[in-house]
Amino acid sequence: MKVLASGYPSLDHILPVSHSPAVGSTALILSAPDAPTFGGCGANVAVALQRLGESAGVAMVIGGDPAGHEYRHYLVERGVDVRNLIALEDEKTSFSYLFRTPDGEYQNFFYPGAADAWRGTLSLSGLTELTWALVTVAPFAYNQQFVRLARGGGVPLIWQLKPDIYAYPHDGMVEFASASRIILMNGIEADFLCTALGIDGVRGLLSETTHMVVVTRGAQGVCVHTRHGEEDIPGLLVEVVDSVGAGDGFTAGFIAGLLNGRDPG
Repeated sequence: MKVLASGYPSLDHILPVSHSPAVGSTALILSAPDAPTFGGCGANVAVALQRLGESAGVAMVIGGDPAGHEYRHYLVERGVDVRNLIALEDEKTSFSYLFRTPDGEYQNFFYPGAADAWRGTLSLSGLTELTWALVTVAPFAYNQQFVRLARGGGVPLIWQLKPDIYAYPHDGMVEFASASRIILMNGIEADFLCTALGIDGVRGLLSETTHMVVVTRGAQGVCVHTRHGEEDIPGLLVEVVDSVGAGDGFTAGFIAGLLNGRDPG
């Protein structure tokens, strides 16, 4: 196992809708899926890394319900290391309802379930095997222990940011930013983090610990910031099939590149 990713699991109900409705108004659901899909940022990245030929595991909490058993089976079938998967027998596995408009905008309603019910002292298996630890959205108390264990084990951290004040309260953002070797985010998330930390721009995140900040810009590509400067990397023209999980796909590809010695620039 080269990469261990923390995060919420999620049984995703992805529903295309006519538009984003204002409060008190109605939008049409254009089609309904037969079943939810298995999601969650950390799991998405781990599964994608396995598909790219890299060994990855997840550190997260599922429920003891049928959905939790199905989620575990899904990960195991795809070769994901589940030694750090915790199951709470009397809790439900996290799920979400994601409403996506034709132009790709979405609203997400999330039930954290077992992941937020977990209380305990975290231990992680396989730390000595790791090349990277990846932090994605999860309960703050869980992620805080994950970050501290990874740092204590000498494993460099990559932080995939999301503007979630529940997962990343102010003190958490300060700690995670200062602990991360690499920070990945989009422009909205960059503004969120810089405002929260009171810095003028993402270059203020660079330090002796944080060597790289990567800001994705959709069709405009990526800007990579290091202590040596910044580099704009243009995007590639591709046919967009579905934008859901695009950030997780980028993270998986980026990490796979790192594991294979590719220059991020």
